[in-house]
Amino acid sequence: MTPPRKLTERAFVLALVAFFAWIPPLVGVFSLEGTLFGLPILFVYFFAGWALLIGCCALITRALRHSIQAEERE
Repeated sequence: MTPPRKLTERAFVLALVAFFAWIPPLVGVFSLEGTLFGLPILFVYFFAGWALLIGCCALITRALRHSIQAEERE
Protein backbone atom coordinates (compact mmCIF):
# COMPACT_ATOMS: atom_id res chain seq x y z
CA MET A 1 0.00 0.00 0.00
CA THR A 2 1.22 3.51 -0.73
CA PRO A 3 2.25 5.44 2.38
CA PRO A 4 -0.13 8.23 3.38
CA ARG A 5 2.65 10.82 2.99
CA LYS A 6 2.99 10.06 -0.72
CA LEU A 7 -0.78 10.10 -1.14
CA THR A 8 -1.09 13.48 0.55
CA GLU A 9 1.67 14.79 -1.71
CA ARG A 10 -0.23 13.48 -4.73
CA ALA A 11 -3.38 15.21 -3.50
CA PHE A 12 -1.45 18.46 -3.18
CA VAL A 13 -0.04 18.12 -6.69
CA LEU A 14 -3.54 17.40 -8.00
CA ALA A 15 -4.76 20.63 -6.38
CA LEU A 16 -1.92 22.54 -8.06
CA VAL A 17 -2.74 20.96 -11.42
CA ALA A 18 -6.38 21.95 -10.97
CA PHE A 19 -5.36 25.51 -10.17
CA PHE A 20 -3.01 25.86 -13.11
CA ALA A 21 -5.43 24.17 -15.51
CA TRP A 22 -7.88 27.04 -15.19
CA ILE A 23 -5.65 30.10 -15.11
CA PRO A 24 -6.51 32.55 -17.90
CA PRO A 25 -3.37 32.09 -20.05
CA LEU A 26 -3.95 28.36 -20.38
CA VAL A 27 -7.69 28.73 -20.83
CA GLY A 28 -6.96 31.14 -23.68
CA VAL A 29 -5.22 28.33 -25.55
CA PHE A 30 -8.50 26.43 -25.68
CA SER A 31 -10.63 29.45 -26.54
CA LEU A 32 -10.73 28.44 -30.19
CA GLU A 33 -13.34 28.71 -32.86
CA GLY A 34 -14.90 25.38 -33.65
CA THR A 35 -16.71 22.58 -31.97
CA LEU A 36 -16.00 19.12 -30.69
CA PHE A 37 -18.98 16.75 -30.50
CA GLY A 38 -21.16 19.76 -31.28
CA LEU A 39 -19.89 21.71 -28.25
CA PRO A 40 -17.47 24.64 -28.19
CA ILE A 41 -13.90 23.47 -27.53
CA LEU A 42 -13.65 25.61 -24.40
CA PHE A 43 -16.67 23.88 -22.84
CA VAL A 44 -15.22 20.46 -23.62
CA TYR A 45 -11.91 21.54 -22.03
CA PHE A 46 -13.64 22.74 -18.84
CA PHE A 47 -15.96 19.79 -18.36
CA ALA A 48 -13.55 17.05 -19.42
CA GLY A 49 -10.87 18.51 -17.15
CA TRP A 50 -13.35 18.83 -14.33
CA ALA A 51 -14.47 15.21 -14.71
CA LEU A 52 -10.86 14.01 -14.90
CA LEU A 53 -9.91 15.90 -11.74
CA ILE A 54 -12.90 14.51 -9.86
CA GLY A 55 -11.94 10.99 -10.92
CA CYS A 56 -8.33 11.45 -9.84
CA CYS A 57 -9.46 12.95 -6.54
CA ALA A 58 -11.73 9.96 -5.93
CA LEU A 59 -8.86 7.52 -6.59
CA ILE A 60 -6.47 9.35 -4.28
CA THR A 61 -9.09 9.65 -1.55
CA ARG A 62 -9.94 5.96 -1.76
CA ALA A 63 -6.27 4.96 -1.58
CA LEU A 64 -5.66 7.30 1.33
CA ARG A 65 -8.68 5.94 3.20
CA HIS A 66 -7.52 2.34 2.70
CA SER A 67 -3.99 3.23 3.77
CA ILE A 68 -5.20 4.88 6.96
CA GLN A 69 -7.47 1.95 7.78
CA ALA A 70 -4.59 -0.48 7.24
CA GLU A 71 -2.41 1.52 9.64
CA GLU A 72 -5.17 1.50 12.27
CA ARG A 73 -5.41 -2.30 12.08
CA GLU A 74 -1.71 -2.70 12.82
